[in-house]
Amino acid sequence: MKALTLLLVLLWVGCAGASAATPAHPAPADTAAESIERGRVLFRDKGCVTCHVNNRVEGKTGVMNLGAPNLTDYTNEPEFLRRWLADPAAVKLGARMPNLQLSETDIADLIAFLNEPR
Repeated sequence: MKALTLLLVLLWVGCAGASAATPAHPAPADTAAESIERGRVLFRDKGCVTCHVNNRVEGKTGVMNLGAPNLTDYTNEPEFLRRWLADPAAVKLGARMPNLQLSETDIADLIAFLNEPR
């Protein structure tokens, strides 16, 4: 049952990511605040809220309650986050987080959001 739930989550995340396609060549960030806001929207639209709680995102987060880390106060080194977001399984063998096929711009915006000064 748990495997089926995880499979459904992964399929849902993949579908959410496909429906929330980002432009191939988005405009560069004019300000850090714009990058942070794009990251917040990506966190929601790419389905991160399915597994991760984050109180800085509007709406319900962590809806599947699969034990994924609460990212409300999470920060990390940008280079680690860049590698992790690009390919979680390459960083940690057996990672349960799917590869969301994020663009470099998406990754930069998610890093800005996760590391947003509070």
